[in-house]
Amino acid sequence: MNAAQLVRVDPHDVQVGLPTRVDIFDAEGHLLLGRGSTVSRADSVERLQDNGFKVAAAPGGKPRHLAAPVFLRMGGLADQLTAMESTLMAGQGLPSFTFKVQTLAQAVVQCCDEDFNAALALSYLDQHHPYSVLHHVLVATVVCVLSRVRGWSEADRVSLAAAALSHDIGALALRQALGQVASLDEAQRQVVREHPERGTHMLEELGVRDALWLQAVQDHHEHLDGSGYPRGIGLDPHSAGALMAVADGFAAMVRPRPYRDRKLGGAILDDLRLHAGTWYDPAQVEAVATYIGPYHAGSIVRLDNGDMAVVARHLPDRPAHPELLLIAANGDQPMEKPYAIDGTDPEFAIVAALHPEISLRFRSMVNKSWGG
Repeated sequence: MNAAQLVRVDPHDVQVGLPTRVDIFDAEGHLLLGRGSTVSRADSVERLQDNGFKVAAAPGGKPRHLAAPVFLRMGGLADQLTAMESTLMAGQGLPSFTFKVQTLAQAVVQCCDEDFNAALALSYLDQHHPYSVLHHVLVATVVCVLSRVRGWSEADRVSLAAAALSHDIGALALRQALGQVASLDEAQRQVVREHPERGTHMLEELGVRDALWLQAVQDHHEHLDGSGYPRGIGLDPHSAGALMAVADGFAAMVRPRPYRDRKLGGAILDDLRLHAGTWYDPAQVEAVATYIGPYHAGSIVRLDNGDMAVVARHLPDRPAHPELLLIAANGDQPMEKPYAIDGTDPEFAIVAALHPEISLRFRSMVNKSWGG
């Protein structure tokens, strides 16, 4: 965006507990908070009032509105998180870290509440951003879904999303090794086991004082039965850690690493259910099944007639028959544009979930499924 289009927000544009009246951007034109979002923290409101910008009014006096699709906005958020992680890995300071992550978290919550299927699809199909960024965004997306279903307050949902966006900060130094080697040595495994506590200390050093945020990061690898790490404590099923554990488990399975492949389709739910009651809260596992489904948004699937489709959105009332868009037919020849088909038609029954890389040669067309 041209910075000349931006002017500073007015105090009445963003107030505690009230929906924002405008989209709020930083000085470089990156979206910080969408119109209609509710900010629950007085310190966040003060910083947005001091540092936020909005689109200048058109000559006729009416404000210009930017209606970027969620798919694109989530990509922009991933860009910002990539830049933040690069700064941290370079050992450089990151002023206002807490505010920046909270602002990203608020934007993720808004995107997910608007269209979590598009948010999930972006973080699943994205081949551009680093693994650590996409894992954080995936966990945050699932956290937003589960926290809404489970009735967490809006302020707590932002804290949980902030935790999700930073929960592996203690392992960032290991990112290159995790991305290049087929197995971890003992020293690397020890770093992995210690990263929740290391990450909590790093966040404290960066200025995080939010107890819920810190607790969620501390406990995201703990289990209900006490078999997790680093402390081996038994989680309360209603705790932030229990919610984070399910979201992290889901996200870890849907993207590959050099030492293990991704899981596809119903295999993800099968694994979550296998550990329900021991590792994971069964109620939250079933919430994943109900609201995200066996074929989550962004899944590339083979149909009974041999065609290829992408899951545009999961439908809780018919989990085996999500909303589908045809993307390739007649020997995987790409369509000119995604074409809506009836998922209940036996001809279009899903017979297999495919690795998303199969659609890379026509990814720009696939992205149009969510306005990308």
